[in-house]
Amino acid sequence: MRETTMTRRQLFGTAGSVAAGAVAATALSGCSGTGVEMTRTTPQIPDPDQAKEAAYKVAARIQDEGTVLLKNSGVLPLVKGSVVMPFGRAYLDPIYGQLTSGGSAKWSVDPVTPEQGLSAFSIDGSAVDAMRTAGDPEALEEAEGTSAAGKAGSMLGGDCRIYEYDPSIYDGIAESPEATGIVFVTRSGQEGQDQKMDAYSDGTPHYLALSKSERGAITAAKRICGAVVVVIVGSAPMEVGDLTSGSLEVDAIIHYGHPSERGFSELSALLDGDVNPSGRTVDTWSRDFTADPSYVSVGLHTYDNLPITSGSLTDGGEFMRTFNEYQEGVYMGYRYYETAALVDPSFSYDDAVVFPFGFGLSYTSFTQSLDSVVDDGVDVTARVTVTNAGDVSGKDVVQLYAASPYTEMDQAEGIEKPACQLVDFAKTDLLAPGQSQTLELSFDREDMASYCYTRENPNGTVGCYVLEAGDYEVSLRENSHAVIARGTVTQDETLWFDGSDAEHTRRSERDAQSALDDQGNPVEDAGQAYVAASNRFQASSDYMRAQSRILSRADWAGTKPVYEATKSIDDEFAEGHDLFVTFDPATDARLGNVEGSLVYAADEPTSGAKNGLVASDLRGAAYDDPRWDALLDQIDWVADKSGIVRNFSGDAYVTAAIDSIGLPATIDMDGANGLKVQGSDNGYDMTKSCSYGYEPLAAATWSKDLLYQMGEAIGTEGLAHGISGWYSPGLNLHRSFFSGRVFEYYSEDPMLTGKLAERVVSGAGDQGMYCYLKHFALNETDTGRAQLICTWADEQTMRELYFRPFEIALKEARKTVRYTSDDSGAVAEKVMRAGTAVMASQTCVGTMIGHCSYALLHDILREEWGFEGMVISDYWVWNGNNHRDLAMRAGCDTYLCMSVPAMWSISDYDSPTARACMRRAIHNLAYTVTNSSAMQGMVPGAVQKTAESPWWGIIRGVDVVAAALVAGGVALIARRTKAEREHPELYRRSKRKQAKLDRKRAEKDAGEKD
Repeated sequence: MRETTMTRRQLFGTAGSVAAGAVAATALSGCSGTGVEMTRTTPQIPDPDQAKEAAYKVAARIQDEGTVLLKNSGVLPLVKGSVVMPFGRAYLDPIYGQLTSGGSAKWSVDPVTPEQGLSAFSIDGSAVDAMRTAGDPEALEEAEGTSAAGKAGSMLGGDCRIYEYDPSIYDGIAESPEATGIVFVTRSGQEGQDQKMDAYSDGTPHYLALSKSERGAITAAKRICGAVVVVIVGSAPMEVGDLTSGSLEVDAIIHYGHPSERGFSELSALLDGDVNPSGRTVDTWSRDFTADPSYVSVGLHTYDNLPITSGSLTDGGEFMRTFNEYQEGVYMGYRYYETAALVDPSFSYDDAVVFPFGFGLSYTSFTQSLDSVVDDGVDVTARVTVTNAGDVSGKDVVQLYAASPYTEMDQAEGIEKPACQLVDFAKTDLLAPGQSQTLELSFDREDMASYCYTRENPNGTVGCYVLEAGDYEVSLRENSHAVIARGTVTQDETLWFDGSDAEHTRRSERDAQSALDDQGNPVEDAGQAYVAASNRFQASSDYMRAQSRILSRADWAGTKPVYEATKSIDDEFAEGHDLFVTFDPATDARLGNVEGSLVYAADEPTSGAKNGLVASDLRGAAYDDPRWDALLDQIDWVADKSGIVRNFSGDAYVTAAIDSIGLPATIDMDGANGLKVQGSDNGYDMTKSCSYGYEPLAAATWSKDLLYQMGEAIGTEGLAHGISGWYSPGLNLHRSFFSGRVFEYYSEDPMLTGKLAERVVSGAGDQGMYCYLKHFALNETDTGRAQLICTWADEQTMRELYFRPFEIALKEARKTVRYTSDDSGAVAEKVMRAGTAVMASQTCVGTMIGHCSYALLHDILREEWGFEGMVISDYWVWNGNNHRDLAMRAGCDTYLCMSVPAMWSISDYDSPTARACMRRAIHNLAYTVTNSSAMQGMVPGAVQKTAESPWWGIIRGVDVVAAALVAGGVALIARRTKAEREHPELYRRSKRKQAKLDRKRAEKDAGEKD
């Protein structure tokens, strides 16, 4: 067997970073096979530039179809060449997406500007000249006694200051009734902090409301111009109710999303009608965000009796733990507003909601008719005919919702049922005026089931899904609120999916736990014991009932969420909360080397066998193929120790090779809006790959086909750059618009999120890329995560909302894998599950951090959902080997940490239990990598080997120093901030910061003179 040899420099670059560009030429170069002359099945490696440009074509379509026309009095579309007058700081300095180089998203380098985007029009620069003459505007700071508008010293950046010109700069501009004023408003998103949720010094109630100066700019535009269009550049909704009526009403509102690098190139086409907007909202745009039930959970909430000593190198030390309670339960987003309209006589939907979920306008008009609703006992299928009844071509979105009966049994069992929930959706082709298209939408009857966490099951477990007897309404809607037509599906008797037999186990569970045939279809085994969903987080449900509250239709007014800044936690819920600090692998009764533990192994697994297999022999093999055991029997725990331990302690954007089984190293990359690619200097080069508009913009297309194309394009770029894994997409929900990472997640709805993510994962998978679905789970806030935030919800809420997108994507995504099927070199294809990678959450589910939760990573992910693949932690720099022991035993197969060899360690490498757990994790890793682009085209028997460059020992030393520097970084930032305040003359500042300082000095001088 011949081998291809690569040095660590080629694989990891200098100082442990990933030189993906170099790897593309090396990791995918020819490999030899045993017994055949060919070395590969010769996959085509795409040209990077061609792949990028092809991807940008997809990105342009996403911008076209994801832009949402929220209001239009008839002013749009504009006539080409007509006069437009731009207003607002966001015209000159829009936020394209992530503000800094910190965080997981790509940042913009040389973006298309709004000015370039308006090239189809004649720009009257009067307002622009006034803005440029005024210089940088003053930052709008926080009101006294409120949270900070900017986070000083944040390693990930982030700034909730609002920058807008004093509207008095427009006073001298003459009226220009022939001009259309276009007012740009922008807001940011950022990992590491949430958005400011309280007041600013000018009375602006929070970050997502229009500031006084922004309102002034709109008022000025209304005075000067004949019509006014507001363009919102940002991912989260904003409070814009005042723009729809009254003195501040404008003629049109467009939600443009975060457009990233080239998104503004589509602006003219969307405004002049060359492109007809077809986006739909992915969230409910309410009138008052502070009245939303999730608002009470925003911000920092702290226990006064739960101290912990954190081993984090960046945020470590002793502090009180924080908490976040999902008190609104299943009534989040439109589920709350639609249910409130149904059950609360004092609630006015029109007063509360400005734009419903699923809302969007077009330059044409459509009619939709519900032709039929057919229930075959398994699936419910609706046929809908859409007709373009207007004068121009366009696309429409079809939305199907279901409503379950709410009964006395539900009240007794504590089951909650929203007034409606999305069950399927589709987007039409481009329809010419008068053209019709009939679409079929379908869903499993079991999708109407509710989870009951109080049910005592015959097998001794507690909790299961239930499809209650009664009539279920299936409705065709324009959006979550406007009903077009209704149908009915009847369930004759109550069906408890308690796992007592196959009939009482949901089909989706049976399918997920079954093997697939070569076409990707589940093949049920009559002798297989299927695992039905049951309570895995009993303590969390109990906590919510004992120490918090859950919004309920049974007592709507009496169970509304309440704000608590601090509270004490009862001992029963605090017990064992610091296990990821104190874990002892030798003695822990649950996950330790103790007989009867969940992972105990009395005997060490076979190792060092000479079975003559390598990983490439198993490409295309099922996860439970017996050859996997034969391959894993070959593991050399001594020779492969460095690679094995690295995977469990330091897989920063790589997975390490395991030579004894022929498993190569891989490159994994971040990029919430496209792949981050390394440059020649071992730093990121944002120009090497496509930058897409952010996830909410992609979701606003409501297009499954387009999201598949996005995944396919990202996978193709991965092939071009030698990148096999992508730390995306993010499947957490928009529970609160104040979450800093709304721009990384699709929607407030689990069905929309899950179905679109499935398409992305399938598209990328067909190109050999594995996607880490993140952050599993309950990672809807960034506030308090450094304080090891405890996140609480009842299990119905967890399963029906926050676990659901992951469940859909993992169960349904498919990819086609090509492999050499015989000694003659014949190439075969088979369809396999594409969801083979998951990133666990940094936040805690209950008191246990996501990547150390056995219930999350084993019981739900693997037992119930049949997940076959690997789990990685989120980036977690923790100074404690036992923490990584716990993570690995709980089901976290690889550990994302900085490239610091001093931290690549675990405390138990040699016990039989440790070896058994590591073997399982290696199996999960090997299965994922073998069926990815990392081994695409490798014939059976082919291997890749890595060699160590002579200077690697020097790099290890450098990285040890780097670890010390990182550990001291927070203190250094704090000292620098203090020193800058005391001696500002010693530090260089941005123009904004300098202007603020000059203003304060002037005020001080004036005070002294007085």
